[in-house]
Amino acid sequence: MRVSTVFPLFLSISIWGSHVLALPAPQQQQDDESTGSSSIARFTTESLRPVPSSTLDSSPSPGSTVDASPSPTTTSTVEMEEHVQEGGLAGQPEPDVTPVILEAPSSTDPVPVETITSADSKVQIPEAPTATPDVRVLGFVNTELDTRGNPNVEPFPTEDPRTQGKFDSSATRVAPAVTYTRPATIVAPVAPVAKREAEADHMNFLPVRQTVTNIFGPIATTAPPALFSRRTNHPIPLPPMSDGSTGPVQTNKFFANMMLGGRNNPVFTYPYEVWWSNQLDAPWGLGIDHREPEQRQFGPTEAPSGAVRWYASPIWIRSIQLGATEFNHQSSSMEMANLKTQSADLTFFADSSVSRTTAKMEVTLCQGMGFISSTVTNLTPVLDTAVWVRTLTKVENYRLDATKYLITLENDSVWALYAFSSSLLPTLTPLDLVVINNGHIEASGKFSGLIQIVKLSKTTTVDPAVETAYDNAAGSYCKSVDLAGSVAGSTGSYQFNYQRQGPGTSELLMFALPHHVKSFESTTTAKLVSAVKLQSPAKGVMTAVVSDQWRLREVGIPNTIGWLPVRTGGAATWSAANLNRLSTVAKSELTQDFANVTNLDTMYFAGKPMAKYAFMCLTMSEILKDVPLTRQCQIKLKAAFARFANNTQINKLVYDTKWKGVVTDAIYKTGDPQVEFGAGVYNDHHFHYGYFIQAAAIIAYLENKHFDLKNHNWIRLNGPWVNTLIRDVANPSSLDPHFPVSRSFDWFHGHSWAKGLFESWDGKDEESSSEDYNFAYAMKLWGNVVGDAAMEARGNLMLAIMKNSMNEYMLLSSGNTNHPANFVGNKLSGILFENKVEHTTYFGHLPQYIHGVHMLPLTAISPYIRGQTFVTEEWNLYFRGKTGAIDDGWKGILYANLALIDAKGTFAFFNSTGWKAKWLDGGASRSWYMAFSGSLGGAA
Repeated sequence: MRVSTVFPLFLSISIWGSHVLALPAPQQQQDDESTGSSSIARFTTESLRPVPSSTLDSSPSPGSTVDASPSPTTTSTVEMEEHVQEGGLAGQPEPDVTPVILEAPSSTDPVPVETITSADSKVQIPEAPTATPDVRVLGFVNTELDTRGNPNVEPFPTEDPRTQGKFDSSATRVAPAVTYTRPATIVAPVAPVAKREAEADHMNFLPVRQTVTNIFGPIATTAPPALFSRRTNHPIPLPPMSDGSTGPVQTNKFFANMMLGGRNNPVFTYPYEVWWSNQLDAPWGLGIDHREPEQRQFGPTEAPSGAVRWYASPIWIRSIQLGATEFNHQSSSMEMANLKTQSADLTFFADSSVSRTTAKMEVTLCQGMGFISSTVTNLTPVLDTAVWVRTLTKVENYRLDATKYLITLENDSVWALYAFSSSLLPTLTPLDLVVINNGHIEASGKFSGLIQIVKLSKTTTVDPAVETAYDNAAGSYCKSVDLAGSVAGSTGSYQFNYQRQGPGTSELLMFALPHHVKSFESTTTAKLVSAVKLQSPAKGVMTAVVSDQWRLREVGIPNTIGWLPVRTGGAATWSAANLNRLSTVAKSELTQDFANVTNLDTMYFAGKPMAKYAFMCLTMSEILKDVPLTRQCQIKLKAAFARFANNTQINKLVYDTKWKGVVTDAIYKTGDPQVEFGAGVYNDHHFHYGYFIQAAAIIAYLENKHFDLKNHNWIRLNGPWVNTLIRDVANPSSLDPHFPVSRSFDWFHGHSWAKGLFESWDGKDEESSSEDYNFAYAMKLWGNVVGDAAMEARGNLMLAIMKNSMNEYMLLSSGNTNHPANFVGNKLSGILFENKVEHTTYFGHLPQYIHGVHMLPLTAISPYIRGQTFVTEEWNLYFRGKTGAIDDGWKGILYANLALIDAKGTFAFFNSTGWKAKWLDGGASRSWYMAFSGSLGGAA
């Protein structure tokens, strides 16, 4: 186990090695004491009052070091370690790094405090300490890739089925000879579903309905089919729930760190970071921080981009912590409730065995919340800080119903606290705060009411417009968020309807991400407060919005993109020679043993070839127009699919009655949460199930078109199984009591999170943008073919949102401003965490891995998401003239992706005489790649 680097947090310096900061207790001087650890270098620092502006404005200097020798102007100190509990999931491996965080010891010992009173304020100034915390080295930055829950496994087995005993010549009849003598113009097909509305002239794929007014109705409310056996003993325990809820529990949402293990890893609400501080040698309560760009740390630069490999913001800097004198580590506890898609309720009890109605602190976490809001009942509030208080100012005459304080910390940041006494009390008792020492503030007595905390400024100069905006909005806080949406033609609309609580009368002040601002309708744009901005951890600058409803619109949803890629400028033409060549390749690939190739022990590795064979069948039907060949392909594909639809595969699907979801029984057999890429603890469900849904959609489409004559027998028999997978990943409605709403897709961030029930220092993450949108594409196709207009429309809207968000945060064209300039040169996020971005993968660090996993699978939706400018810049930097040494399935992925900018070059590659079967991954066929590039104009 390695000790991770703890970096200095101003960008003037970087420490390459393991360092921690030694800080004094408030006004306390003691002799140096060695920790006895050779992996921790100790050093002290000069007072940062004030910090030179040159330090704040400097640029990162990778490779530079810090002189660890004590400054002659500082006194010796005692080191104080804060060890973060690693407690964890059953069977979860320990991380490769151990976070070691040093901060000032928590103390309630008083120091002299000067008080200055005037007509408009009362200022408390604790005596200046002999040394103040060096904020450059507070907190913790994980310099290693946190691989918990992410096995080091490539996303496909790179075998050629014909060399692995999976050749099916005996089971495949020789198809009748079909010879193509003339060029053909291939028009992307229209799904044969009755009663469609009239289309525009340009459409070649028809949605079930052009207008859907409510896209969030339930798919079903019945229990999952009985073939999914029920399992009650999922190995991951549920968090304590204060409402006694037994309904579905979210697994992949932003607040998951507060449910798992020690429950003290950070939660990133954007723009703030909060955590439950429950470590034994730290004050107990809710830790709060906001990080600035100057605090980011950067990895090494890499060729050929010259960009840094990663950047991250430090975590666990206790800028402000909200607690109470009644809280302690022995009897106090925290419970959760109302775990929704964009919010969660926390209740901190002083002692729940004594009372559950009083002596408690209630906090609602909402994504984008502008205030950290706490409803306190009969507690004595305390504020702790590891950055230390410089001044506490009570602002007189703020409002008759509220008290306001300004807190200036030793890093020059200014925070505001607003307190509203409870109207339920016989007499309103305002909050009266007293500075005890540089790190501790206490109320002079018990308080009941609302306390709200915000960061006003990173410097001591506060913009009056910012302060006024917060002053006006104080007293209102977000309780929950309801989602609504509709589509009309090529436009999709959605709304965040915020539930507001509190004594205030203002609409909610919330923070919007860049992709939100781009999509706001004019009524919401008018409510932006451009003066109020805060840096997000990993997605650019957020802007305040004062509104109880956000209205967003996506223009150009992919409602006319269907089974085949749509070529810009008209339908694609195929030469007779190329059609004959494709026919030869397709017949050869048809001899593969569909049933055995898909008979694998993970849904992911089985789903990829299942979808591969489906696209082969689609090619035979829609490009070759060869119905007998399609029939043979369809028979084999349905037989392979039936093993899973009948739940007779190696690892069977079961219904987890604890968390409420569908997992395989592998986790129950092995007890290993990392088996199947962690799918047993809800990792990657959208990746895994998306391939099966896609295959099902193509089977149903071909069955309806050629073989079932619209009786829909296959859909009737298999539809409940497919819908159950969709409900598990993307249940749209709380009216369905069997699955959480939108398990994977995050409607606030605009993309999914792959990480399930695993703790993570840097929050949720996603490694593959393309397999994310592949699920939404699959759901859209299934909705189309079964006639579920809401499901199809929902998939179209999700795809449009992902096109927007992914091109802001994952697919990085030149000029992107949402990541640091020295990272954008990578052209790709790699693994996007909530708090960190690292240009790598969990299974390797080669460019074809990092970029290829954001390409696969290549389908008709790929050109919609991956714009030509981005693809050109990425190809030119990493792969043009550099693919010669790549000799496995990644080569096929790279050249299939090339079709987005050079369809003829791609078709020529897959049609070449030097072609090698090992250039295909387990989820791709040569015939589909030829069909894909040909449909984009490469086969004329």
